Amino acid sequence: MAETRRFYQPVAVNGPLTVSGAATLSGALTVSGATTMTATPPAITRKTVVNLVPTTVALTIADSPLVSVQTLATGTQTYTLPLASASAGAVFSFVCQHASAEILVNPNALDQVSIKGLVDHSTSVKPVAGTGVKNTAASNVIGDHLTLVSDGVLTWYEIAGAGIWASQ
Repeated sequence: MAETRRFYQPVAVNGPLTVSGAATLSGALTVSGATTMTATPPAITRKTVVNLVPTTVALTIADSPLVSVQTLATGTQTYTLPLASASAGAVFSFVCQHASAEILVNPNALDQVSIKGLVDHSTSVKPVAGTGVKNTAASNVIGDHLTLVSDGVLTWYEIAGAGIWASQ
């Protein structure tokens, strides 16, 4: 799991320092000795997919930050999230654009989804591990949506949502 450390005093590194992944530095940086630094700002794009077929989609970490727009006229559009422990910070959004079908979001068998379930967000929904959450055709409306983020351990948490979402 990635870790963030903040230092409020000068830090000395006596030996090689390797940083893989993103690094953020603020304030003065003093470098002595042979140094090679390259930096490429990450390209942040919001991927959008309109799902007609297939009706079952296995999401991967590479799909983040996917916005999936469900447009099936009938049936269930099913999404399976990647393993939360391998997806720290991954974000997936699901949007209802046809009220005659349902959206089902399943976690990995080891993981949980934790959301506010009702339209007024007064009820928490946290099904048992491996059980998904859904926006059913009986109660959904166009524009219902759910955005989940992985904690990098065992849970996908709602960070935005509207509509009625319930345990599978």
